[in-house]
Amino acid sequence: MSSISLNGSTPAPLAVGQDLLGAMLDAGLPAMYLCMAGSCGRCRTRVLSGGDALGVPTSAEAFHRCTPPERLACQATLARDADIHLQQPV
Repeated sequence: MSSISLNGSTPAPLAVGQDLLGAMLDAGLPAMYLCMAGSCGRCRTRVLSGGDALGVPTSAEAFHRCTPPERLACQATLARDADIHLQQPV
């Protein structure tokens, strides 16, 4: 089973195909976000480890000029099993 953690939190479940923001919200993690659709860029996050298991960056991420290791949590999905560790400003 894959997992996700934010800012050193206890790992929470993450399913293949699930977006990172949805997994964080399901787990009650204090993720920053506004629109949940890639429009605002507020959910920009730094992938500390596991980024190679995420799907291809979306056009919304290109629009917000996300460059590795940054991704939009609402757009990045898990493509294969991995433990993903993220960081967002507190």
